[in-house]
Amino acid sequence: MKGLLIVFEGLDCSGKTTAINKIIKNNNIYSNNKKLIYSKGIGSNILIGKISRKIHTTLIFFIELTYFIYTKIKPNIKKGKIILQDRYDISITSYIPLTNKSYNKFIIMIFKYFIIRPDAIVYFHLPLKERIKRLKEKGTMYELMLANNPQLINLREEKYIEWYNYFNGPKIKINTKENNISQTVKILENFIKSLS
Repeated sequence: MKGLLIVFEGLDCSGKTTAINKIIKNNNIYSNNKKLIYSKGIGSNILIGKISRKIHTTLIFFIELTYFIYTKIKPNIKKGKIILQDRYDISITSYIPLTNKSYNKFIIMIFKYFIIRPDAIVYFHLPLKERIKRLKEKGTMYELMLANNPQLINLREEKYIEWYNYFNGPKIKINTKENNISQTVKILENFIKSLS
């Protein structure tokens, strides 16, 4: 039986990773815990992921994502697994101002042929004030840069909204300020159940 690729997206500090980990830990969806698989799209713990966390380039991000698509995502989908994908191509293509450069537009155009279409998408979003607060609390260099430049947050958010609206398939948008982690996980578990 064919599995599913469910992509979880949203800007930094919106709660994606926390929610995915809770779903897998709770596993109220399936009795066999191995049915659900967590997959990190960019910034993983493999060598290319460690490089991508230090050297932010569109090319390295796409190499890492493509590696996971062909070594983890596709093989597990064929085995009937449900992949809960933490970040996908929109995380790369919305990485402003980096992706506005012409050579990066060319890289994006080439790599789109290697990206498989998700079966469903989940978009995490937050009001601007709450996002800035969370970014400052986390405090990494990139997150502080975003917090101090709200116009970049808005530009990335526009790209996410465009991606969400364009997607023709099962999708859900979650505001993680209005919904606490328990509510968010319950909403997501019901959404995942509705897909299979």
